[in-house]
Amino acid sequence: MAIVMSFHGNEESVMALRMAVQTAEVKNTSLEVLVAARNDFKDSKTESDALETLWNELENVKVPFRVSNAPVGVSVAESVLELAREVQAEMIVLGLRQGGSRITDLGVNASRILLDAPCPVLTTTQFGLF
Repeated sequence: MAIVMSFHGNEESVMALRMAVQTAEVKNTSLEVLVAARNDFKDSKTESDALETLWNELENVKVPFRVSNAPVGVSVAESVLELAREVQAEMIVLGLRQGGSRITDLGVNASRILLDAPCPVLTTTQFGLF
C-alpha cells in the first residue's frame, strides 16, 4: 500500500507532493510519484524543470518513495489509476488549480481520477486543502 500522486512541476503539484509526503508520514507508508509528461505548450516549463523541482522537494523526505515516468501515449489519468491499482494505493493525492468560480472545470485528467479511483482521493490547491 502506498500514497500515489502525479507530478508536473507546477505549484499545484508541489502542494500535492507536500501533502502526499505528510500523509505518507502519518499513515506510515510509502510514496509513489508519477512524473507526468507535459502536453501543454502554453507552459514554458519542461520535464527536466519538473524533475529538478521534484528532486529539490524530495531531498530531505524521510518516507520511502519511488519516482517513475508516466508511459508515453497513455493519459495522465490512466497512468495514475493504473499505478494506484498496481500498488493497491491507500490514497491518491491530486493537486488542483484554484478556479475561483462556482463553475470550475477540473479538467479531464482530474475528473477521471476523481470518478474512477480505486481508493480515496485527497485534493489540494496551491493554497491548501480543497
